[in-house]
Amino acid sequence: MDEIEYIELYPKIYLYKNLLKDVDNLYKIMKDSEKQSNGKYHLKKWEQWSLFGTYTQSKNETHEVEYGEIYDAEKYLADSVSEAYSKAVEHYIQKNNIDLPEGSHLASSSFSKYKKDVVDAKKKLAMNYHVDFIKSEKDMPGKKFLITCTTYINDDYDGGSVEFYITDNGDTVSYKPKAGEILVFPSGEPYYHGVTNIHNGEKFFIRNFVMSPPFEGTKEWLKNQQEFGGYRWSKMEQERCDRENRYNMIYLYNNKVITYEEMLELENNQ
Repeated sequence: MDEIEYIELYPKIYLYKNLLKDVDNLYKIMKDSEKQSNGKYHLKKWEQWSLFGTYTQSKNETHEVEYGEIYDAEKYLADSVSEAYSKAVEHYIQKNNIDLPEGSHLASSSFSKYKKDVVDAKKKLAMNYHVDFIKSEKDMPGKKFLITCTTYINDDYDGGSVEFYITDNGDTVSYKPKAGEILVFPSGEPYYHGVTNIHNGEKFFIRNFVMSPPFEGTKEWLKNQQEFGGYRWSKMEQERCDRENRYNMIYLYNNKVITYEEMLELENNQ
């Protein structure tokens, strides 16, 4: 493997530099796509991403496309990011001696934008501390998040730092990524992470994950599905996940972990 420039911000949190070339041009392509492409070319139409901003993904062979200069630019963006991810992930797996399950793979990239001032100015985090491996869905059938990979396209904004809280020991890591950098780290515990609120600009980045092969589901989960019926069990599980996901985040106040209820009380008193 060619010499790769990287920094270990914390054990198993790697920051890759100079894998993504032509970053200023990629930033322009991504901004133009979000504002005016309307999903006619290589990328799908940009959709709302919860309360955080917008996102899109590459089209597949079943989608209609308009070819030409804009298509070529968006395809160049996607191919450039894919090539950089492949190099970073291969290096990360080798350096950390990770033995992935057979069939694990890099998923499709999500091209994303954080809008400014997602939350009230009194709040530090636009996204609370969480892990990408969805604990509430661990027994369900489906693919699971193994390694998180994020490419940063611009840095001309205030805020927007990635904040890690390591639950094993309470260590914290804070870093504001520079344009063109790639952050790679485990998707599960103890690597809880959040993002600080963004001001005076918008944050463009690309999310991706190394995913496990499809999991069949635990025997107990499948038994319950059969007992309650697919539709009813699906609704029950959705309600459970919505409830548990709130408690599966980490909430800090004055650098101490607090409960979900304590966090709500603090917000109500502000």
